[in-house]
Amino acid sequence: MITTVIILLISAALFVSGKVRSDLVALCALLALLLFQILGPAEALAGFSNTTVIMMVGLFIVGGGIFQTGLAKMIGGQVIKLAGTSETRLFLLVMLVTAAIGGFVSNTGTVELMLPIVVSMAAYAGTSARRLLMPLAFASSMGGMMTLIGTPPNLIVSDTLQNAGYEPLSFFSFLPVGL
Repeated sequence: MITTVIILLISAALFVSGKVRSDLVALCALLALLLFQILGPAEALAGFSNTTVIMMVGLFIVGGGIFQTGLAKMIGGQVIKLAGTSETRLFLLVMLVTAAIGGFVSNTGTVELMLPIVVSMAAYAGTSARRLLMPLAFASSMGGMMTLIGTPPNLIVSDTLQNAGYEPLSFFSFLPVGL
């Protein structure tokens, strides 16, 4: 029990400090739990067999691909073209684009993707990035409520329904709520 608490406290401290990448902290905590035989191999790897976890990993890969291919920069350029230096137009376009992306990429991935774009667009338009970052977060959350894959809880609810013997939710089941 003490070993588990120590691993938890060290992991929490590393997560909060941000000096070590979060994925490395999580994997090291998992390895520590395995090495101290707190978890068996089957228990340690059980989370990786969950369809929701696999879907979320795939969504982060898609988000990274969008950024690496230059599509994110192209989106930012188009938004700046349409908005010009108008803060109101920039605000509305950031909200719309973020919500649209948020429906198909996880909320966290959407914010991760849009954050550098929004900061650079705000600098170009001569407005404070702080005025666009909270709307960015809200738009990402609202966009995530449009599709089954937009946010992890949607996937978990569908998976739980299916495990209980009900029909799983369809891809656009959440669309009326999200809109």
